[in-house]
Amino acid sequence: MSTNDFRRRRDAFPRAAQVAGLMGLLVLGLGLAAMATPHAAAAASPSAGNHFIGVEKCRNCHKADENGNQYAKWSKTWHAKAFETLGSDEARELAKAKGIDDPQKADACLKCHVTAAGAPAEALAKGFKPELGVQCESCHGQGEAHMKARLAAAAKGEGAAAKAAEDEINHKPNIDACLQCHNPASPTYRPFCYAEMHKLIMHLNPNKARSEEEMSALMNPFGCTDTACQCPKGSEAGAGGASGTSEGAGQEPKGG
Repeated sequence: MSTNDFRRRRDAFPRAAQVAGLMGLLVLGLGLAAMATPHAAAAASPSAGNHFIGVEKCRNCHKADENGNQYAKWSKTWHAKAFETLGSDEARELAKAKGIDDPQKADACLKCHVTAAGAPAEALAKGFKPELGVQCESCHGQGEAHMKARLAAAAKGEGAAAKAAEDEINHKPNIDACLQCHNPASPTYRPFCYAEMHKLIMHLNPNKARSEEEMSALMNPFGCTDTACQCPKGSEAGAGGASGTSEGAGQEPKGG
């Protein structure tokens, strides 16, 4: 499906019906949605020369096993199936209860199931495919500047482990971004340990040097310990210090 076809399907559905009580469908079927902006669109204002390029272009440099194969990691997550799952019988049933005929056309659903949903046409690079779901740029922001910088670095003979500039891309999406789509507004939402889910979707480049402190922060970004948990699962469990261990630990949640 082309970008224009996607927009035509979206715009064909009455806007009033799209927004009516739809928040409950935003996270159906996703794993941990580590999104760097309020929605999967990563809706930062597009800057000149920095567009959404799509996971297929990210794959060009992020598919080598020796560098961590970030593309393969993503492709096995529910994020990769985010748009597809809106076409499931379960999604349609939930949508019908909210007055929605087709969740794959509803802006209120798409904004958490499709990267760059709602972004202006000028923010999308040629060939961008929104139907590929929650892609890299939902978490890391628009990737064209990063792609160009890395290609320029490679042309100078710099290796894959060369450090990218801090302002080149969002290197460390945080928990606040996840919560914009993974929250109790979804009828399928259940609390889960964000620290555990974060580990499941991590996709580090093993060739990049990191200190023990940096690795500790990456593996446990919310400071959970055996006696205190700072992630929402621990907070919702109450008792001032739940361990944060969720039911079904180690498995991506299908609901938000």
